[in-house]
Amino acid sequence: MAIEKMALVNIIGRFEDLDRVLEKCCESGCFHMEPAFKNEQNSEVRLLNEKNPYGVPMKAFSSLASEMDIELTESPDDRYINYSAEDFMQLADSMDDEIEEKSRLKKDAAREVSELEGAVLQIDHLKGLNSDFQKIFSLKHTACRVGRLPADNLAKLQYYDQTFFFVPFETTRDFCWGMYFCADGDKELVDSIFRSMFFERIRIPDYVSGNTDEALAKLGRSIDEKKAEIERLEKDISELAKKHSDVIKKAYTAAKKKFDIFELHRKVGAVKEKFYIKGFIPKKKEESFKKLFEDSSEVEVVLLPPDADAYCTPPSVLKNSWFTRPFGMLVEMYGLPKYGGFNPTAFVALTYTLLFGIMFGDLGQGLLLFLGGFFVSKKLDKRAGGMVSRVGLSSMVFGTLYGSFFGYEELLDPVFESIGIGFLPLKVFKQTSFILITAVGIGIAMILISMILNIYVGFKEGNIEKAVFGSNGIAGLVLYASVCVGVVCTMLLKIKVMSAPFVILLIVIPVICVFCRVPFAAAVKYKQWRLSEDEEDMTVGNFIVENFFEMFEYALSYVSNTMSFLRVGGFVLSHAGMMMVVMTLMDMVSTAGKPAVLVIGNLFVMAMEGMIVAIQIIRLEFYEMFSRFYEGDGKAFEPIAVSFDSRTDI
Repeated sequence: MAIEKMALVNIIGRFEDLDRVLEKCCESGCFHMEPAFKNEQNSEVRLLNEKNPYGVPMKAFSSLASEMDIELTESPDDRYINYSAEDFMQLADSMDDEIEEKSRLKKDAAREVSELEGAVLQIDHLKGLNSDFQKIFSLKHTACRVGRLPADNLAKLQYYDQTFFFVPFETTRDFCWGMYFCADGDKELVDSIFRSMFFERIRIPDYVSGNTDEALAKLGRSIDEKKAEIERLEKDISELAKKHSDVIKKAYTAAKKKFDIFELHRKVGAVKEKFYIKGFIPKKKEESFKKLFEDSSEVEVVLLPPDADAYCTPPSVLKNSWFTRPFGMLVEMYGLPKYGGFNPTAFVALTYTLLFGIMFGDLGQGLLLFLGGFFVSKKLDKRAGGMVSRVGLSSMVFGTLYGSFFGYEELLDPVFESIGIGFLPLKVFKQTSFILITAVGIGIAMILISMILNIYVGFKEGNIEKAVFGSNGIAGLVLYASVCVGVVCTMLLKIKVMSAPFVILLIVIPVICVFCRVPFAAAVKYKQWRLSEDEEDMTVGNFIVENFFEMFEYALSYVSNTMSFLRVGGFVLSHAGMMMVVMTLMDMVSTAGKPAVLVIGNLFVMAMEGMIVAIQIIRLEFYEMFSRFYEGDGKAFEPIAVSFDSRTDI
């Protein structure tokens, strides 16, 4: 698999054609725009950085839609194609004049209803007061306060020998509502006493008159009148919404398109009367892209090699086959390769599919994953569904080899017997050692492949240290492979291969190469013994100590990375063990309950272990393999486009 070839595009034209050119670039769906003249020192060159005038009309249309309860949806219409920001504002103002007065009246009525209902809540606690509120509050020589105080403090009032008296009206478990009276000259002292007892004053509105029953009746009538007025205004606003809904949606859509296009001005360069646009397109789109501007005689489109501008890095687009394409999302999670680099998607697709099938082998559960992947692909996410379908197919293959079908480990035995294959199916708990050793063997193979990929990438980049002398280069490959062969032959096959020539040629020399990788690489590249600029001041002692600890780290990584693949065998055993628990539980229940236990148990295992296995394989991919050969420092390909979104921040 490779990286999509790119072409650098330069577009030059007159300013009156700028918006039309940007619109065509958006319509192409393949133009990745770069800031023009990012590093230009010429004073005659400038980047356009004007304030977007379409933000104000967009906000006006959005406000109108909110007031009329209109849901903004994309509604293209050519009638607004030549509208300026001023034209959009005039259109919005003409509709706003109709809605503004009714919206104001509705808000005022709603505020009055809120105030009236608040007054009702306050007065409702004062039932039993037969005097007129206005007469009470108009007393000249007596002060009166209405409110509530904690019920526990009511008894404490008797301890105060002051010229006031408190009239309670309603007492609950927590509060007592009432009013107190005092001489006007003593009100400051009395107020301070009641404040010390946490008295909360309630202010009765001036428009309340009569006793409590009369006041509540009047307030109720006023609330009903105001609510009727609000309903009438809402009906009027609804009629206006029906009248203007289509225009608001279409005008907002057109303004949003012009807003997005104007935002792209920030990346456009200006030289006197000309504009300059720079970006990248896939090389296979060159002809179709140029055809977009055939009718624009004043617009010049120049196609150049992707590396023609030293200040612009081409974006990376993964070029994958049908099978590997869904696994591109895992590569993107780690980071895209740089342009012209190595695309590891095929490697990820094959290793991920293989490892998942080994760790989650069950013919029946794999079939459900395979079918579930198709559903997810059609209804939710195409790439995620594609991954699930592929790993489900792998699970089916290895489930057949294990002889497992929804936890029934003996179901496929007659099938293999009938075709004469005696060593299958593979019985997990009877061949535990074989499974664990095989898992480590698979890990060794994948680490070696990762090193080979690193060597390929290193030579492709011209990095001798990485390709030849690094811990994952040729020297590291020989060292790791030799140690693995030596251990396997000595401990498992009882073959003595660790002779002096073997150790010297295949272990000691590679260790020296990795230890001295920097000066060796410099000697090969520059034909002389030298260190890098960062290491020129390093003493021999410092060099030995630093590289000794790095070699120790490399050795630990070889061992830990290899042992990490034991988890592959561990999950094979774990899956079989969990299904054994399900089958045991099924045997413990009645015949009627067996189907329910089987279904619920299989679904539980699929959900829990399937998720854990998927995460563990990602860990193996990223930490044990990717880290050896891959650097995700590429730039994503982001073609410019006009997208409708009513939630755009302005």
